[in-house]
This record gives sequence, structure tokens and C-alpha cells, in this order.
Amino acid sequence: MFISFEGIEGSGKSTQIKLLREFLNQEGLSPVVIREPGGTQIGEKVRDIFLTKTDEHFDPLTEVLLLYSSRKQLDTNVIKPALKDGKIVIADRFADATVAYQAYGKNVSKDFIAQLHSDLEISNPDLTFFIDISPELSKARISDRESDRMESESTEFFSKVRSGYQACANNSEKVITIEGTDTIENIFLKIKEAVTKKLNVSME
Repeated sequence: MFISFEGIEGSGKSTQIKLLREFLNQEGLSPVVIREPGGTQIGEKVRDIFLTKTDEHFDPLTEVLLLYSSRKQLDTNVIKPALKDGKIVIADRFADATVAYQAYGKNVSKDFIAQLHSDLEISNPDLTFFIDISPELSKARISDRESDRMESESTEFFSKVRSGYQACANNSEKVITIEGTDTIENIFLKIKEAVTKKLNVSME
């Protein structure tokens, strides 16, 4: 099973991924946890390029191509082999992030991204958790850390990204939207219930 976590900066993805990993480890399932961009030696180099601040104009199409270079490498070398071995894969962001950030946030064609995803034969998550918070809360939560290139974007930009995530959620039954202002415990309870249900169905 392939699970992805989505949301704007400060939504709490990392915390929930850690809790889910611990829960699945306790169940003897030993999930494979990855992040995007990144997850491979090449992907991590792409991540450094992608997130480092620069005075040079960073074309949104360049962002998409970098993301899919990393994603293809990750899918080929980590995700597909793990799924073939019957393992659970948990991703900190995946393809929905490109739709939200680059299509809705920066006006790259959604059709172009969808076609690229299809042509590269990239895996698709079986279950996605979109942890939803406001752009204002996002900015407040990340205010005490040094921001990377994407975190430095404006509140207006993150409002567009949030709308993109909401659209992805509305267009797919595989996406579960969770209110990110709820307690960490309540959020994880919802995630655990959904994952357990999905696992039980897959094993029937």
C-alpha cells in the first residue's frame, strides 16, 4: 500500500508520519518512509537545488521538471520495488503537491503535469491524507525557523496552493481531508482508523 501525506508548510505532516511509522512498526509492518523531492542520492541533490534560495529567476516549468526527475528516480528505485515486495510506502508529499504548488500556485498547466505523470508511468498513492490549515497559521507555525525557497513564498501564494489541495481532495475518493487545527492525538486517530480500514480491506 502506498500512502502520501500532503499539506502546506507547518500542517503537521512530519509529526503524523512519525506517529504512523511507529504504529506500523509496532504492528510488525516496517513501512518505507520517503520524502519529496528526495529519497534517493540523486533526488536529494535535486532537493538541494530546488529548495535553495537564489537571485536567479526559477521558472515554474523548471520546478516541475526537477520534481519529476526526482520523482521518477524515487519511483523506480524505491517505491515500485517496495510495493512489489508487499511493503507499505509512506511519502511526505507526492504528485498532488506538484498540482497544488506549481499548477494552482504558479499557473503551470494541470494537463501538462498529468501528461508528464502518465508518460513517466509514475505510481499513484492508494491513500492520501491532506492536512488542511490556513496560510496564516502556516506562516505562524514556521516563523521560528529559517525558511527555504518555497517556505519564503507569500501568504497569497499559499492560499492558492491550499485551493489546489482542496481541488485534489474534491476530485479523488482516495484523498482524506483532515482539519489541521485539531489536536495531534485526534488527527492521528483519524489517520490510524483510515489506514487500518484500508489494510483490512486489502487483506480480505
